This record gives sequence, C-alpha cells and structure tokens, in this order.
Amino acid sequence: MTEPQFQRILCPTDFSHFSAQALRHAVALARQFGSRLKVVHVIPQLFPDGESLYASAPWLTTPEIRQRVNEEMKTFLEPLRVARINHEIEIREGDPWREIVAAADEMAADLAVLGTHGRGGLDRLFLGSVAEKLVRRLPCPVLSVSHEEGLTWAAPGLVTRIVCATDFSPISIEAFHMAIGLARKFKAEITLLHVVENLPDIKDPTYVPILDIGPLRDDLDQGATTRMKALIAEADDLAEKIEPRVAFGRAYKEVLRCSVEERADLLVIGAQGHGVFEHMFFGSNAQHVIRGATCPVLTVRPQGARVKARGDSATGLTLVEPAHPGS
Repeated sequence: MTEPQFQRILCPTDFSHFSAQALRHAVALARQFGSRLKVVHVIPQLFPDGESLYASAPWLTTPEIRQRVNEEMKTFLEPLRVARINHEIEIREGDPWREIVAAADEMAADLAVLGTHGRGGLDRLFLGSVAEKLVRRLPCPVLSVSHEEGLTWAAPGLVTRIVCATDFSPISIEAFHMAIGLARKFKAEITLLHVVENLPDIKDPTYVPILDIGPLRDDLDQGATTRMKALIAEADDLAEKIEPRVAFGRAYKEVLRCSVEERADLLVIGAQGHGVFEHMFFGSNAQHVIRGATCPVLTVRPQGARVKARGDSATGLTLVEPAHPGS
C-alpha cells in the first residue's frame, strides 16, 4: 500500500471563516506533500438569496466586482505568502459547482479541500443538494472542513488519530487503504469502525426487551471484528497501530461519537459504497456528518471515477492569475 500522492490540491473559497479553516488544512497538506495548491473563487452568474459580495445584481460582473474579488483574494491568501507555499489562484464565472468541478478536472486535482458552513453562496453550495453533486462528480477525494474543537492540524504532522468507517464494500476498503497511507505519512494511529444498524440499543434507558438479542449482537460483533482483523493484517508494519471497533446504532451518530471519543484529527469514509454508507453519504446523514464532525472529513471515491467537466461548465469568463512559487 503506497502513500497517497497529493501533488495537486484544489481549494475553493468564498472568503468566509470556514474557507479560511479549509485553507489552513490545505496549506498543511501542501507543505507535507510538497503539493501545488490552487485557490479558486467562482463569481456566480446567479447568486442565491443571502449575503454576498455582489450586491443586488450579482449576474452582472462589473469591473468593481472583479476588483473587490481580487482584493478579497489577496487578503485571503496572506497565510500562503507567509508559509511560502507553491500556489496559483483562479477566478471563474458561472455556476459555482460546475466551475469547481471543471477546475478540478482541468488541473487533474488529487484532492479538493472545501470549507463548509460558509456564509452566502457556499453555505448552500456545500450543505445543500449541491454537496452531493460535488462528492459524486469531483474527480478526486474531498476533504470537507466544518467546525473544529481546538486547532487540529496547526502544523504538519499533528494528525495523530484517524477514524476510518467501513461497511466492507470495495470503496470503503479503498478508503481504508487511503487511511493507511495517510497514517504512515503522518505516523498516526487508526480506529477502524464498523456500524451495525437496525438493531435496538440495549443501553438506551427506553429500551424494552422483547427478545433476547444479546447472542445476535455478539455474533455480529464477532463477525465484523474478524473481517476487520483480516483487513488490518494487510497493513503489515502499521497493523499494530490499527484498532478495530464495532458499534450498534445509527451510522452517522456512531461515526460522530467515535470521532469524538477517539479525539480524531481526521475521519475517512468511502463514498458510493453499498449498504448503510451508500445512504449515509448521499442522503440526509451526509449533512449530519459534515455539520457535526469536529475534525475534517475525507470522502474517498472509487478509483477511475472521473467526470469531465469542461463541456458541462458555464461559458462565463475565466480569469487565471498564476502566483510565483513561494509568493
């Protein structure tokens, strides 16, 4: 299992506090992996209701709007100049999610880092129906950054605990391999979590026993643990740093609970898996995890799942401004 190679990282921004959090994580990864970082902002042709930079007629991209966006970008990128990270910026116009997908495709991004809970357009972009489009269509893994308890990733190497959820589907196994590569890179430990749904929680005070489900729970626990141990054995030198864990309950609740209990710095999950995680990451549970996680969430897509966005993007003007390495 080789380490992931995040040579090209895309970081979309709406200049919000949450985008700034995402940029901080993108900078940490770029420094750790020696990556080329691109920061992109999309001036929307039609902006949702709410606060924005674009006054009352956002679809009219005036010179004043472009100037204001350039000034916001310059301020936003100050951490990159301080960190002397190799980067470039791009200002695009059009439908935000289409333009973000197109930018990722054009640069052959290895990773996209998204801030969530942003104000204005990106608030709805990343936490509404468009979130599912981005996870499905971005041609790379997606690291979503919501709110955090404490300053994780304050410097490279501070990823010490990774929680990786699995339902034993092929994509969740790919996600596990990604978690192993990252754990090796950061010298981190992994909790490998499997959640069994659709059984009552016998620890719930309101639970009224009708049948003795204890033996069934024990069998499911043992079976899942055996399967996880077989996966862990493939990690070779890292196997002793991986702990299997079985939980019973709602998938998103148990994932969030485990990440808090383990004080995780990173959650790693496979998208488009079968079973509970297929519904988890393309249903309402996706927003619960993204909004509720107190650490970044890395969503891994199947190898070879690529969407060409050039022909699907809006035809608005694209302005590219490369930045000098270390600028």
